[in-house]
Amino acid sequence: MADRSLMRQIFQACGVEDEVAGESDIDYLTGLTGSGPAFPALLAAAMMEDAVRHGICPDLARRCVNAVLVGTGRLVELRSECPHVIVETFMNYRGTTAAALETMRAAGFESAVRDGLAAAFRKSVSMGQSS
Repeated sequence: MADRSLMRQIFQACGVEDEVAGESDIDYLTGLTGSGPAFPALLAAAMMEDAVRHGICPDLARRCVNAVLVGTGRLVELRSECPHVIVETFMNYRGTTAAALETMRAAGFESAVRDGLAAAFRKSVSMGQSS
């Protein structure tokens, strides 16, 4: 019990701490949170590349994409509902966002995310086994 208390104090000093059921959860969360910053960065890079391809100045494209990501982070952080509800709210407007999301989903966006997280999970498990 003293070990658990010490670990909680260490983790709380660095940020938030949550207890998980087992090693498998740690492996999954390693990919989800450890790799996490790269996921929005990949989206940002794709958005910037597309904006530049459409003739938008790279500096303006970067500022716009950064504003979208920072604003989205704040929106998700401050709203109490699940991000799925936020997505559906935008879908219900049936405007440009809905058109983009429908196309991204049809292209396999969600399955690509699942496949990526599964690959990160497998890699985390294999790294733990080779130690």
